[in-house]
Amino acid sequence: MKEDKGSQTIDVDILMPTEDEQHELRMAMGRASRPEPDVEAELEKFVAAHMERRPAKPWVRPLAWLSAAAAVVVLILLVGKPFSNEKRQEAFVAVENLKREVTIETEGSEPAVVTQKQLDFSHVAHKPALDKPAEMGKTTIATSRGMDFGLTLPDGTEVWLNAESRITFPNEFSSRQREIEIDGEAFFDVRKDADRPFIVHTKYFTTKVLGTSFDVKAYREETAHVVLVSGKVEVTAGEGGSKTIMPGEMVSIGDGGQLQKESVDTYSYIQWKEGFFYFDRTPLGDIMRELGRWYNINIVFEKPSLMDVRLHFVAEKSQSINEIVSSLNAVAPGKVEMGDNEITVY
Repeated sequence: MKEDKGSQTIDVDILMPTEDEQHELRMAMGRASRPEPDVEAELEKFVAAHMERRPAKPWVRPLAWLSAAAAVVVLILLVGKPFSNEKRQEAFVAVENLKREVTIETEGSEPAVVTQKQLDFSHVAHKPALDKPAEMGKTTIATSRGMDFGLTLPDGTEVWLNAESRITFPNEFSSRQREIEIDGEAFFDVRKDADRPFIVHTKYFTTKVLGTSFDVKAYREETAHVVLVSGKVEVTAGEGGSKTIMPGEMVSIGDGGQLQKESVDTYSYIQWKEGFFYFDRTPLGDIMRELGRWYNINIVFEKPSLMDVRLHFVAEKSQSINEIVSSLNAVAPGKVEMGDNEITVY
């Protein structure tokens, strides 16, 4: 069976979930309709039964099949620190009084709200490139929480901005290189130009490419990374050193501010631009931080140890926060409770 998703055709029959995944989904839905179990006791049983079995790496597959079951699958794959009875709270992602919007600002003008679904600046690419970037002027596009946005840069490079992100670029690139700045997260499909390297600056590192596709995340140092989908890039971080990565590799900031490289499944790192939350063996703390950023809601952990529990969690970004919370409660350890502009995990 074929399913048309935008301009992309997906072979649904081939990419249906495995029998194990269907079983986990049925179990999750069944638990949702029964009285709440003794979570800690059940978790101890689960860990004892699975400590010797390494979870299979999720296969790269589109997510269309999730729509038939609330578009959410949550599997407990790995438990971090053991539970404790600590009373202290850990809170983050404070609510901000803001509008859900995308803004654009050019030098010498006030910020304006973008009403289009995407912007294309490539119409200026045919102009002669200047030698001095200072003469070009710059444009800044920013997304609020709960908003992402696509744009095409003057050279034809395509960019997808995630929520609460900002990109600054010259109105025309120089004849020697193409430099832009990012705060937050963005995915790039860089137009090839052997004579002008494409350089992405963040407050944590700089990425240099000629033509490739990659994801840059720079919200916080702890989760800042560059994930390469195709091509080849070089990442530098001052005293943190320099790393060259190939497709399927990620560079992040490790101990002592040094860059570290590892192999990853790139699929989970780029699904946000396709309209999905996709977390693969990700700490619950990081998952809740992303949800808090998208829905602009406070996150509080009554049991900070739960922040280290790792989950495989998939959901559509179009779902309501109440739907997300309900699905998490189906199988996740602890309890996730929705309040007034706040989610508490305990």
